[in-house]
Amino acid sequence: MKRTVALLALAAALAGLGMGCRKPKTAGKGVTAAELLATSDRLMKQGKYDEARRSLRVLEENLPGSAEFPRAKIMLGDSYFFQGSPSYPEAEVEYQSFLNYFPRSDMRDYALYHKALCHFSAIESAERDQAETRKALASFQQLLAESPGSPYATEAKAKIVQCWRRIAEHELQVGIFYVNIFDYPAAERRLKDLLVTYPDYVDRERAYYYLGEALRQRTLTTEEVTQFNKDYLAKLQKEAFTDLTPDQGKEYGKAFQAFLKERIDGFRAEAKDYYQKLVESYPKSEWASRASDRLVAMGSAGVKESLDS
Repeated sequence: MKRTVALLALAAALAGLGMGCRKPKTAGKGVTAAELLATSDRLMKQGKYDEARRSLRVLEENLPGSAEFPRAKIMLGDSYFFQGSPSYPEAEVEYQSFLNYFPRSDMRDYALYHKALCHFSAIESAERDQAETRKALASFQQLLAESPGSPYATEAKAKIVQCWRRIAEHELQVGIFYVNIFDYPAAERRLKDLLVTYPDYVDRERAYYYLGEALRQRTLTTEEVTQFNKDYLAKLQKEAFTDLTPDQGKEYGKAFQAFLKERIDGFRAEAKDYYQKLVESYPKSEWASRASDRLVAMGSAGVKESLDS
């Protein structure tokens, strides 16, 4: 009988510990997570972002298992994003932290969108490095891939277009820079890649004109000459030009001049093609007018007759 009573007493004690109403977890002096979150929300609405952050940090550090913890993580990002002088790098860190903690949260699209906006807000002018533009683009694309039906999808798509245009403009500026410093082979490569990679976003008027400029003045590069020489010696099964006979040396000179002429003529013909595309596609453009002048100077009779008529 005594043993039975003891067991019943122990069971009652355990029931009192584990089966009664659970009290909310508290931090410090009995403040609950819900109270901390409510206080933080009130402070943020009052514009007291520093104070709100302090309250949110208490929740983050002491009550990470609470139901309010995910919302607190989002609000930490918002506190940097929406404050009077936004700190986008710190906001981005907090949004990313939320994404790391809660990969399946229904607030994930919100965090992804605002993380993308942090990068978008830091985009430089077209003349500067576009690392932030590419990060913003990647984040907006991730949002659309993960949540195509998100309420932020329409805005994300619009900003993706802006990102592509800025990147395309940057590539164009680099190509123009190469033309201006007389590095025509580099300009040709950059501008051709631009037209292939960003066909829907590039300013074709300027791209065609400056590609024409690069090809109009293009000559052989050291690498192209070296390759020609290497191939020529290989064809004769010679190790060096010192192994050539006088007659073979003369033949090499003729062959090289023919190769040079063929390549230069090819560059000039290609330049005319780009000028002509510009004239035909954008006849009212100032760049088309410049291209017409180039075509006349390069002896394109058809264009000259049209201009004289």
